[in-house]
Amino acid sequence: MATTPLRLAGSPSAQRGGFVIAELPTQPIVFALPGAAGDGTKSTGQAGGGAAMSISSALGALAGLASWLIAARLLPQAEVGLAAAVVSAFILIAGITQLNLGLGLMRWLPVAGCHAPPLVWRSLLLIMPLAGLVGLGYVLAVPELARTAAGVDGSLSVGVCLFTLAAAGWGAFVVHDYILVAIGKPWWCVWRNGLFAVVRITLLVVLGTALGAQGVVLSWVGPIVVWIAVGSVVLLVAVRRYGRKACGGIMPGRSEVVGFLGPTAAAQMGYTLLLNQVPLVVILRFGPEIGAAFFVAWQATVVLETAATYYTHSLTAIWARAPERAAELASSARRRLLVIFLPLLAVGALLAGPGLSVFGAGYAAAADVLRLLLLGQAFRLIVVHELGVRTASGRGMAYARLHLTSTFLVLVTVLFVPVAGGAPDDAATAALPVAVGYVVVQLVMAAHVVVVRLRGHSRAPAPGH
Repeated sequence: MATTPLRLAGSPSAQRGGFVIAELPTQPIVFALPGAAGDGTKSTGQAGGGAAMSISSALGALAGLASWLIAARLLPQAEVGLAAAVVSAFILIAGITQLNLGLGLMRWLPVAGCHAPPLVWRSLLLIMPLAGLVGLGYVLAVPELARTAAGVDGSLSVGVCLFTLAAAGWGAFVVHDYILVAIGKPWWCVWRNGLFAVVRITLLVVLGTALGAQGVVLSWVGPIVVWIAVGSVVLLVAVRRYGRKACGGIMPGRSEVVGFLGPTAAAQMGYTLLLNQVPLVVILRFGPEIGAAFFVAWQATVVLETAATYYTHSLTAIWARAPERAAELASSARRRLLVIFLPLLAVGALLAGPGLSVFGAGYAAAADVLRLLLLGQAFRLIVVHELGVRTASGRGMAYARLHLTSTFLVLVTVLFVPVAGGAPDDAATAALPVAVGYVVVQLVMAAHVVVVRLRGHSRAPAPGH
C-alpha cells in the first residue's frame, strides 16, 4: 500500500483487521475496517477499536457540554468567561505542541516491536517539556490567564505554574489515547476518559461553587496531573509488555518522521488555533461576559465541525481500498455530508434561542451570533469535504495550506473587527461583527474550493485519452 499522510497503520497482517485514525484537537478517531475474508488470520481485537474510540470521543464531548452547562448555572457569566479563556488557552498550547506525534505513533508503534518503549518515551519527553515551555511563555504574555488560575488572593506565580502544568499534562493526556489504541488497548481509553470526566465534573461542582473561575480551572488541572502521573506508570508497564512480545522491530528514520510530521503537524496547528484561539481572542478583546456567551455559541459550531470532520475521515478508509473509484467516492461523500449536516444546521438555527436559554438569559442574548456561526458552518461543509478529499488522496501540503489559510483569515477577522462597548446583555450585538466575519471567510473559502475543483475538472483528460 502506498504511503500517504493518513494510511493504514501497522504491518500487512495488522492491516487486514486494522484501523485508520485521523487527527483531531483532543481525540483520535478510529474507523474499523472489515478483515479480509479467508485470510486465515485471527482477529486481533482491533476491529473494536473504532467503537471504543467513538465511545471515548462521545464521553469527552458530553462531559465538556455538561461541565460548561453546570458552570453556567453555578457561576456568574463573567466567571465562566474567565475560566473558558484559561481552558481554551492550555488546550490550544497542548494541541499545537503535540506536533501530530499521536498520529505518528499510530503509524509506527504497530511495527516497532521491541523498540516500542523508547519510541513512546522519546515522544512523551518531547511533547511535555515543549508544551510546558510554550505554555509558560504564553501565560507570561497573557498574565490575565494566570490571575484567573491563581484566584482572587492567589500569587501570580501559582497561576503561572498551574497553567504550565495544565498545558504540559494535557499534551501528554491526549497522546496516551493514541498509544493505548496502537498497542491494542482501545477500551482502556473509554474507562480512562469516562472516569476523568466524572472526577472533573464532581470537582467542578465542589470547587466552582467555592472558588468561582479558579475552581473551574482547578477541576481541570488537578485530574490532569493525577491522570498523567498514574497513567504514565500504567503505560510504562503496558508498553513494556507489548514490546517484549515482539522479536525485532522497525524504528522510523529521521527523514520519515520529518516527512510525515511536517505538513500534518502544520495542519493540526491550524485546526487547533481555529477551534481554541478564536473564542480566547473574543474573551480577551470583548470582555468575559460577552466572551462567555460567544464561547458557548462557538462550542455548538465546534461540535458540528468535529462531527463533519469525523464523517469525512471515513473517506480515507474507503479510498484506500478502492482508489480507482476516487471521483465517485468523493462525490458521494460530499452529497451525503450535505444531506446529513445541512438539516442539522437548520435545526440548530431554529433552536438557537431556546438552546442557549438553558445556560441563562445572558447566553440566550447571543442567539443571533449562533445563527450566523451556523450559517458560516454551512459554507464550511464544502471546505471540510475538500479537506477530507485531500487527506484521502495523500496531498498533505495541499491539506495543510487549506487548513492554515482558513484559520488565518478567521483569526485576522476576530483580531480586527471593531469592539463595541455595552452591557453584558448586549452580547447579541457586540459579538455580531465576529460572527459576520466568520460567515464571510467561510463563504470565500467555499467559493475558492469550488473554483479550484471546477478548474481541475476542466483540465482533466477525457475518458480514453
